Amino acid sequence: MGHELEREEREHAVARLASYLRAEREEPWNDLAVQLLLAEIEEQVAPLYYNRGIADAQHVLADINERIEVNLDALKRLPPARRPGER
Repeated sequence: MGHELEREEREHAVARLASYLRAEREEPWNDLAVQLLLAEIEEQVAPLYYNRGIADAQHVLADINERIEVNLDALKRLPPARRPGER
């Protein structure tokens, strides 16, 4: 399973990045340059955010699992105590 953006997501990302570079940085970036910059960001930085998301999901699932274990332990029942003389 790839981790690439869908076509529409990529176009949206390029448009947002181009808007930032042109407006905030006042730099004349053409579309190809913006696409190449995005590709480099995807290759060099995106995996770090992806891995952070995986780690965050693991922490959430560990917390949920711990809560489930506590609740299951609370549901355990002991067999009834034997009365004297019973087998």
